[in-house]
Amino acid sequence: MHVTLMSGAGNLFAMLDGFAGELPRHLPAVARAICAELEPRPDGLLIATKPAFGGDCAMVLYNADGSRAEMCGNGLRCVAKLVVERGHVQKDEFVIESDAGPRPTAVERTDGKVVGARVHMGTPKILARDVAIPIDAPTPGTIVKGTLVDVGNPHCVVFVDDERTALVESQGPRIEKHALFPRGTNVEFLAVRSARVHVRVWERGVGETQACGSGAVAAALAAVERGLALYPVRIELPGGTLTVDSDGAGGAFLAGPVKEHESFDWSRDMTAREV
Repeated sequence: MHVTLMSGAGNLFAMLDGFAGELPRHLPAVARAICAELEPRPDGLLIATKPAFGGDCAMVLYNADGSRAEMCGNGLRCVAKLVVERGHVQKDEFVIESDAGPRPTAVERTDGKVVGARVHMGTPKILARDVAIPIDAPTPGTIVKGTLVDVGNPHCVVFVDDERTALVESQGPRIEKHALFPRGTNVEFLAVRSARVHVRVWERGVGETQACGSGAVAAALAAVERGLALYPVRIELPGGTLTVDSDGAGGAFLAGPVKEHESFDWSRDMTAREV
């Protein structure tokens, strides 16, 4: 199985080219295995494959724990780089199908190489504000308040004084798996410092990640709605910077860098017991 490692603003994926041949069976098990064995650990297994609903290509993503993600902004941008540079898509503006619907995409080139991509992320929606979430961390009785955002996948944005000292590792997993979120949720810890929006992300099914595209969109919407930022919003994440802009009609664009790291052959005897 040929694997390509790509990243979007530090969000690292193990990628399979579904145009190039038959995909392995038991993809959730493959995702768990490859994300556990590689170092640095990919955040998920990303598959670029043929479209089924009139788009130009499709994205499928399995998180590091084998769960399937509905949406991934950085994953879409990595798929864009792969399909264009390998000739599966012959244009710089095209549509990627995802579990959350079709996503119009445009790539950015430097000297012919794709170095970035801009994706229309649909119409994100704030579902609730200042939702009280009892998590008992770091002490019993602790309650955090979150803004719930739908970006095709679920997000909970928590406003903090400083994301660098936020209790991401202890509070993130408790919020992710709280009873309020039967499907789990991604969690963004957002702070505004020096007029910049800074975010750390605890990603559902993965843990803390260097960046999260859909999380950046959720954070931007929550910050703008609270009067802390104006579009376009630069989201500063540990792995890099992503830009979120409004399309003027309620939708959002996500833009940022994409990078290919290496390609290699990876094999393992996957059995039905691992599914």
